[in-house]
Amino acid sequence: MDIQTILDYQSLDFEKVKINRQLAKSDEYVRYTRANEATKKSVDNVAKMSTRAAQLFAKAEEIAAQFEAASKEYDEIAGAAEGLEEDLKRAEFYDKSLESLSGKLEQLEKEASAVATELSALSKDGEAEIASANKNAALAKSCKGKVDELKAQFATKLDEISAKQRELEEKADSQLLSIYRNARKQVKSFPVIVALRDEKLCGCGIELSGAELGKLKDGEPFVTCPTCGRLVYKPQQ
Repeated sequence: MDIQTILDYQSLDFEKVKINRQLAKSDEYVRYTRANEATKKSVDNVAKMSTRAAQLFAKAEEIAAQFEAASKEYDEIAGAAEGLEEDLKRAEFYDKSLESLSGKLEQLEKEASAVATELSALSKDGEAEIASANKNAALAKSCKGKVDELKAQFATKLDEISAKQRELEEKADSQLLSIYRNARKQVKSFPVIVALRDEKLCGCGIELSGAELGKLKDGEPFVTCPTCGRLVYKPQQ
């Protein structure tokens, strides 16, 4: 089996990776990416703040309803308690009821104040996030033209490499190419295919087992390193 064709194919894959890295590391692309990420983060934050604000408005309405009901009950009891100075037992009952309602109204006022304070802070923070989103969106827009130019330049190079790979695909052993492509999905760094070192070592430095070395000796094109997942082949002497 022709392993060299697969190695050439791998080299072209690596060229693609290097080109994409070059684009990703360019100043304009970095600014563009960071601006987009910052914009998205601000938009997400505003959405979370809007959800929280809706919860607080609902809570404020609930507090207002409770306050209105408690105030009405307080006024009714206060009215009923008038002229009961001689009925000490009933007067004491009304006094305790009014004291309890007074405490409830005071607590509701505190809760309403806390809601108002949080809503005010959310409004201020929301305005800041919106301003940040607009600023970063404008920055991303200003970078996009240059980024598109860079992408077009790199796309030309990538197309040229892809054309070479298609030529190799015509010559390559389909089984070996499939094995390489599957390994390529698993191994995140290059090279994916490595030569056997010192008659026993994978490229990562791990010693292969006797069974794996035996497969290579018997003519298997590749064995998979159990540690790094790379494909190991035995160079022809």
